[in-house]
Amino acid sequence: MVVGINCGHTASGPGYGAVGIIKESEHTRLVGQALMGLLRSAGATVIDCTIDQANTQNEYLAAAVALANRQDLDWFISIHFNASASHEGHGAEVFTYEGRQYQDALDVCANLAELGFTNRGVKAGSGLYVIRKTKAKAMLIECCFCDNQQDIDIYNAAGGAEGIAKAIYKGIYKEAVLPSVQTPSAENHNLTREEFHGFVGNIARKDWEDRHIMLPSVIIAQAAIESGVGTSELAQNANALFGIKLNGWTGRSYVKDATEQNPDGSYRVDQNALWRAYDSWEQSILDHSEYIATRSTDGGKTLRYNPVIGCDSYILTCQHLQQCGYATSRTYAETLINYIEKYNLKSYDEFEPEQIAPEGFLWIVQVGAYKSLSDAKKLQSRLEKMGVISSINRYNIEG
Repeated sequence: MVVGINCGHTASGPGYGAVGIIKESEHTRLVGQALMGLLRSAGATVIDCTIDQANTQNEYLAAAVALANRQDLDWFISIHFNASASHEGHGAEVFTYEGRQYQDALDVCANLAELGFTNRGVKAGSGLYVIRKTKAKAMLIECCFCDNQQDIDIYNAAGGAEGIAKAIYKGIYKEAVLPSVQTPSAENHNLTREEFHGFVGNIARKDWEDRHIMLPSVIIAQAAIESGVGTSELAQNANALFGIKLNGWTGRSYVKDATEQNPDGSYRVDQNALWRAYDSWEQSILDHSEYIATRSTDGGKTLRYNPVIGCDSYILTCQHLQQCGYATSRTYAETLINYIEKYNLKSYDEFEPEQIAPEGFLWIVQVGAYKSLSDAKKLQSRLEKMGVISSINRYNIEG
């Protein structure tokens, strides 16, 4: 998907935007840059059609359109803030050519209305230069009224430019994100609960052996509960089995409201939250462990989930997760423990005792020689994946 973004008006001089409680030209750039970042992280190609300086208003408009028309765009989006002579105008609206009711434009209006703005609808913008002259499908978004205190209060409460950008992104992410997040041919995403446990468990067991970050039983329980055993919106549309927000993630993102529990037990909805999106369920599982192993909120001085890493008790691991703030649910640990015990997921934490060859002996696999039987088995497994059938034998290296 290729999207052209025009941060409305020039930065100064002819073509400068409205000045109200906030300055239009400043905030169109804040919203536009945030939106461009979201689209790029989703894998979309973004063309910045912003013009900062021009000799006249007409020159600014012509330059923006020329930038857009040099590209083969799927969408041209121009960001603006409205104003009225009485300062009483309020709400958000979108202009399209002849007022065409594109679903994406309707969704942008609806998403901005969810933030609290009055929905002024999708209107005819054929008289607007950037709508009339661009070759691509185009929308001009009036985010709100920059000279109306009520609108500015809503704007600030919604997170300012970031909140507006998320609402717009959510309106067009269907084309920007979903086509690039597909079910891998190697994965079956229509599994029974038992099959789901096995799928996650096999990946988690190998990761525990390789990196020793997090117990398989806990990973399976988290994945099953957080994804509805692989049926949730995030699991199906973003290949995400865990509800992990961006938090430094530079890959694709998926936008969806988040229901969180407050410390007093009440609930709130955080609108248009951004979640990590993956190429596969396997990538989601491995990134979950990486997140646990590396997440820091103080610049890397301490690891947030340090008590979880390497803990070999599923009960303690679940309790540590809650204590470290992994989820806002006040019963998160209890829910995980009950799930593990109900479905006997402890069996995924059971491994053969390490068998060390006696003094003077080694475990031999093809050209490999190991003191540890598990290391020998790892090589045997790698060889079998290459089609080489091998056996493990214990040899006396001292004659």
